[in-house]
Amino acid sequence: MARTGSRLPGVVLVVILVVLAGIGVAWSTGFPWTDPAPDAGDPGGPSAAAAGIPSPPEDAVSLIVTYVFDGDTIEAADPATDERTRVRLIGIDTPEGTPAPECWADEARSHLAELLPEGATVWAAPDAEPFDRYDRSLLYLWTDDGRFVNYELVAAGDAEAMRIAPNTAHAELLGAAQSQAEASRAGRWGAC
Repeated sequence: MARTGSRLPGVVLVVILVVLAGIGVAWSTGFPWTDPAPDAGDPGGPSAAAAGIPSPPEDAVSLIVTYVFDGDTIEAADPATDERTRVRLIGIDTPEGTPAPECWADEARSHLAELLPEGATVWAAPDAEPFDRYDRSLLYLWTDDGRFVNYELVAAGDAEAMRIAPNTAHAELLGAAQSQAEASRAGRWGAC
């Protein structure tokens, strides 16, 4: 009987250490019973930050989506002046919808329209070169809830990454997203 009593403090100590270790893990990863962990699609979640997916920069400007032309071009308006501009998303290229739709053109346009429906607020930031030869604004775009649109389209297999200097701030991220989309045969990579 004396032996059982002498083991009790050791067992209690082990239980306390296990509980403390569990609290330490919960502390470092977030307490699931008070704040559910964001899923992989959550722009502010740890998986987004770990993958290097950027949030909108502090100097991003808000625009209102007025029309989605295709999978990589929209029209947007300045909310203060209603001045409209055609916006070409930097670093991506989607299949052409006209004159004859290429494979996956309609799906790419639909996904962009889902991310940025008409009337939605979009956050925009330029890279080094603000306009293309067609006088379109070259921009990176984020949804109002912080999703990086350029990345989302490539990761879904709707767009391919396109590197055109000097606008290459997110070229590595977009290239890696394309490699993953191709490997998993997402979107156009499995259909076309």
